[in-house]
Amino acid sequence: MKKNFTNEIENIDIDVKLPEPVVTVEERRVKLRKRLNRINVTLFAFLLAGTSGFLLLGKRPVMSDTENRKLAPFPVFSKETLLSGEFSNGLSEFFNDTTPKRTKLKNLAASIKDHAGIEMGGVKVYTVNNGSAAANKFNAPAGSNARVTAPPVTAPVITEAPPAVTGDEAAVTDVTAEAVTEPVTEAVTEAPPPPPDDNAGELSNDIMIYKNRGIMIFYGSDECCDEYAAVLNEYKSRLGDGVNVFNMVCPTAMTFYWPEKSDISHGDENASMEYIKGQLNNITDINTINVLKEHKDEPIYARTDHHWQALGAYYAAKQFAETAGVPFADISTYEKNVIPDYVGTLYGYSGAADLNDNPEDFVYYVPEKNYTVRYYSTAFEYSYEGSLFQEAYGVSAYCTYMGGDEQIVHLETQAPNERTLFIIKDSYGNALVPFLTGSFKNIFVVDMRYFDMNIINFMQEHGATDLLFAMNTFSAAGGSGSYNLSLLLNQ
Repeated sequence: MKKNFTNEIENIDIDVKLPEPVVTVEERRVKLRKRLNRINVTLFAFLLAGTSGFLLLGKRPVMSDTENRKLAPFPVFSKETLLSGEFSNGLSEFFNDTTPKRTKLKNLAASIKDHAGIEMGGVKVYTVNNGSAAANKFNAPAGSNARVTAPPVTAPVITEAPPAVTGDEAAVTDVTAEAVTEPVTEAVTEAPPPPPDDNAGELSNDIMIYKNRGIMIFYGSDECCDEYAAVLNEYKSRLGDGVNVFNMVCPTAMTFYWPEKSDISHGDENASMEYIKGQLNNITDINTINVLKEHKDEPIYARTDHHWQALGAYYAAKQFAETAGVPFADISTYEKNVIPDYVGTLYGYSGAADLNDNPEDFVYYVPEKNYTVRYYSTAFEYSYEGSLFQEAYGVSAYCTYMGGDEQIVHLETQAPNERTLFIIKDSYGNALVPFLTGSFKNIFVVDMRYFDMNIINFMQEHGATDLLFAMNTFSAAGGSGSYNLSLLLNQ
């Protein structure tokens, strides 16, 4: 009996529930922190792997349409380039310059940057890169003789001085026409900063952005103007009285669209142009500013590009034709062509979202077919017949005129005279050519940067009767004009 009772006890299951361990708040926080850390590490690892794969395996561009340039190539590897550091520097530049989806990333960055500007009296200032393409391509070297318009100076509000001037209070000296033996010290209360002004514009990489328009900042210098005028006088001296020489320094959009209330220093294009005119000998100067001002409300300059539009070139060409005494066809006789959604070079140089978000029409005018066009190499060694206008789109739309600059172009027209015009120019001169096809029997177009012969001999061999220098103020008053024109005289 006793044995059976024992067995029954052994068969009874006793469910004893032990108390759960108490988890403190701090332990919960530690556990949660560890979990979040694991999630963060995992997400970061995936992001890092994805970004690395994108940068390493993505297709790298070789050309930037927005900047209109070839991107950095992969460097050549050799023992010499490796030891000198040239290879590593080139490799770094290659990876930085050819990021996959470069244009889309730049557009995104421009949009973000546009909302991150610092407001300074109505001017949104971005980081200015002094070595930027814009600065190198457009801005004249500023020296001691640079023509610069200083920002307006606002006189401080002067109050009577208290018994003692302490701390950071400013002191001024009262200057009169008579000699002052001791300075008179007065406290100065600075005027409050003006409220932000929408008419002040914004600055981006040395380019003013104002009302969805990019404006290059011109400086210029008297020294560069002197050199430019001197080399033009040398052309006239070598060509003699048998050749009419004309100088057309083309103003840029800055002269017509600079915001009135901007306090950013800049030069005076008209002053530089008039200064050059005063140095010329027996050369007819053509200042188009007054004519263009009459039409400033028309699309005479591109908003997103550093060039003028065809309409601006038309008014300038008309003034030249009238001065030269040659016939000139009205623009109504031309066929108007439009390339829509144009965003030019100034967006590539500035990265300003305002320009990219507000494209414009690129307009050009085709004259009646009363001419033939022949293209030659820069050494005049081979040629082919072609159209005056080439297919060009995107940022390169301005290359519609003759396909660009790197060739010699000869037009033979049905103009009712025997005059032969040579145009020596920078890219601004390209837009003039279509409007002169009814004005001169022969027209030779030479870009001052792309010509491999002696220019005087070449003009004399082809019977030049007229010579037009056509370039913008940045070339004429910035040094590149005189430098390149001098090379043509002496090669």
